[in-house]
Amino acid sequence: MRIDSNEGTYESLIKDVVMLAARILLESGAEGTRVEDTMSRIATKLGYPESNSFVTNTVIESVLHNESYPRLYRIKTRDTNLIKISQANEISRQITHGTISLEEAKRKLEDIYVAKRDSSLPFKGIAATIIAISFLYLQGGHLVDVITAVLAGSIGYLVVEILDRKLHAQFIPEFIGSLVIGMISVWGHSLVPSGDLATIIIAAVMPIVPGVLITNAIQDLFGGHMLMFTTKSLEALVTAFGIGAGVSSILILV
Repeated sequence: MRIDSNEGTYESLIKDVVMLAARILLESGAEGTRVEDTMSRIATKLGYPESNSFVTNTVIESVLHNESYPRLYRIKTRDTNLIKISQANEISRQITHGTISLEEAKRKLEDIYVAKRDSSLPFKGIAATIIAISFLYLQGGHLVDVITAVLAGSIGYLVVEILDRKLHAQFIPEFIGSLVIGMISVWGHSLVPSGDLATIIIAAVMPIVPGVLITNAIQDLFGGHMLMFTTKSLEALVTAFGIGAGVSSILILV
């Protein structure tokens, strides 16, 4: 069946916008139900109410109608970037409200996709420090444990971040980072034995706990996306196992 070139160009542009919005959301840590809903809303607003999409942790697939060629994209990297999720959602709302043209939406989504956030190690180290102190306070930790928790939490997180950038592997950075956290926590507790070792370890490992992954898995469960729930739950479970194994190894050795 031969289609008009203008119609083909228009469909191609719609596919570009739909897939780009989905890629931004999924690679930034959004749950699968949100990604599929966004793709469906954009396509419906642009004249394709029978569009279908399929999203997993590693694959995005979309088709506008039965006679349209499907689009498939392989997700290779995932991170947590709530700013990009919010920005992509805002573009999606503008499209559905008809306040932005398709060309402008594509341009803005491309800018969002390539935008770099402050991922410097000092910035992330400070953030990990704040998390460790906060959870130490919530766990009722002692004032003498602050320095140990800060050192263990920040250094352990930086080790995970550096190894993740170098190795591009799952679970191994968390295991080695938890080893570092365990060693620093035990060392600090030996210098100041009046503190609570368990509280220090809990506070220090919190920066590397996959909290967003667990939350998204639960949201996908409630949304009926069982495949995403299963894969994310298993990923979070294995990551948590790696963290626990690293800390336990240090405690057993000492």
